[in-house]
Formats: sequence, C-alpha cells, structure tokens
Amino acid sequence: MNGYRLLAATLAAVMVCTALAPMGAAAATTDHDDLSVSVSQADDVIVTVDANESVANATVDVTVDDENASYEGAGEYDVADDGTVVLPTPEENVTVTVTATLGNETAETTATLEAPEESGTTGIDVAQDGADVSVTVTEDGEGVATDVAVSTVDENASYADSGTHATDENGTLTLPAPEGNESVEVAFSATVGNESVETTATLSPAEETNDGLPGNFGALVGQFMEENASDNESDEPFGVRLAGFVVEHNPGNAPDHAGPPDHAGPPSDDDGNDVDDDEKRQGPPEHAGPPDKDDEDDDGDEEDEVEDEDDGNGGGPPSHAGPDN
Repeated sequence: MNGYRLLAATLAAVMVCTALAPMGAAAATTDHDDLSVSVSQADDVIVTVDANESVANATVDVTVDDENASYEGAGEYDVADDGTVVLPTPEENVTVTVTATLGNETAETTATLEAPEESGTTGIDVAQDGADVSVTVTEDGEGVATDVAVSTVDENASYADSGTHATDENGTLTLPAPEGNESVEVAFSATVGNESVETTATLSPAEETNDGLPGNFGALVGQFMEENASDNESDEPFGVRLAGFVVEHNPGNAPDHAGPPDHAGPPSDDDGNDVDDDEKRQGPPEHAGPPDKDDEDDDGDEEDEVEDEDDGNGGGPPSHAGPDN
C-alpha cells in the first residue's frame, strides 16, 4: 500500500513538472512582434521604440560593445511619449547595443554611431624676415581675424610684445624682432570657433650692419633713395620725404613726435593738405630783391614822388655814402 502511494506521488510530481516546463520557456522568450527598437543618425542620434500600445512607460538601455571604447551616451533613458530618445553624437565612431523594455517585453538592436566629419582645419604660422615677425591664422586655408596670445616659452626669458594681439581681416599680424642680442623662443596660440591652435618659434634679434641700422631696414632705405631721389614730380623736397620714410619704417618704433619739425617742408592747410603753388612761401622773403614790375605800375605815381624827393637815389647806397669831395 505504501509502495502504491509512493508511486502515485512520483507520477503526480512528474506530471506537474511536465506541465510547468512550457510555461517557464514562454516567460523567458521575448515576443518581438509587439515591441521593436531602431536607431537612426543624421544631425542627432535618434532611438525609436514602437509597440501596439503606448510606449510612455518604456525604457531604453544603451551599452558600448567594445569595453575599451567610450561613449557619453551610454546609460538608461525613459522613452518620450512619441516613442523617441535623443542620444548625443559620439566624438569617435562607436558600436552600441540598444535595448528597449516595455512591461515584460524587450527588444534590442545594434548600431554603429559615427562621429561628425571635421568642418575645417585651423592653422597658425609664424615667419621672421629680419626685423619683422609675421603671424598668420587660417581656417580652411583662408585668413581669419582673431586674437593671438603671445608669450615666452621660458618664463625667465622676455619678449617686449608678449600679450594678446589682434590679426587683421586677412588673418595676419606683424610683430617686431626681439630686442637685444639674444634669441628667444615664443609661443603663439589662437582660437577660431571651437578649435584652438598653437605653435612655437625661435625669434632672432634683427641683424645689424656697420652703420648700426638693421640689415633689412638699411637696404629698404637704400632702395627708397634709389627709386625716389630723381623723382621731380613730387612737390615735397626729397629730404623731407626721406625723413618721413625713415620715421615710418624705423624698426625702432620711433615716437610720434620724431621726424622733421612741423614747419619743415612746404606749408599745408588746416586739413594737412598741401596748399596751391601760388600759396607756397618757399624762397627768399617777399621784400627781398627789386620790386615787382606790377607793383611799379600799380604804385607808379607814389614811386615817382619818391624818386623826385630822393633825386634819383631810390635804390643803391644813400647819397651821403662814399668819400668826401
């Protein structure tokens, strides 16, 4: 009797386990017909969850497939009412697995997210030509106006023009060569948009010639003299033009008051423009020399009276000059 009961209990247990086995397998299997997830990328990365019912309570989990890679968009998100999740654009290409969960259902997909292509290349270039140091900032090969930070690499070194300088609309900036006799390593950096660039250059003091002028500057003055010494078309004296050229191009950065005095050269009007030839006062003073013929005609009567009074001695030495008779 006891053996029969044991056999009956065993058969009952086997029947229960057999009935439960299909139920467990069904619970572990995801029905993907009612839930789906997809990933698209244009300007942004968009995850879209779709189901036969509202997805307001759905979640999305994003994981990186390569454990050595990184993606700031990895993590869990709540799905919006429209079934979407916006993920950040990666800084480098990365493959992710996206798993959507809604109730007891899950769906997943794998996608490779791509980093955006660089929109342009920013560069900074430094070149020295004697007394002049040229800095050029470019974006996509075109000069761009921006600020350039200038500093010495060695904090114990000095460069008179350390600081921040602005390039012109062509992206160029001209700085002077270092003072003294020592070269100095200088760092240059600029920011264009979201991209920063920097470079370093060793700047040398301007070479000097025997006359004490920087070599390039001396040659520049010589060239100016050669090209302009025989220029007779200018109303301005050559010496004044040469002095102005030297002051303007002097690498020593002469002060504003340097150069010829204001009264040197031809006069100018209040606006700084040269006056007409008739108004120039170069040459001897107006009262020097014999009187103009026109003046003689205009004042003929008065001069005749003077000649009568002086008995013909209007010009020359006075009548009492000379030896006594």
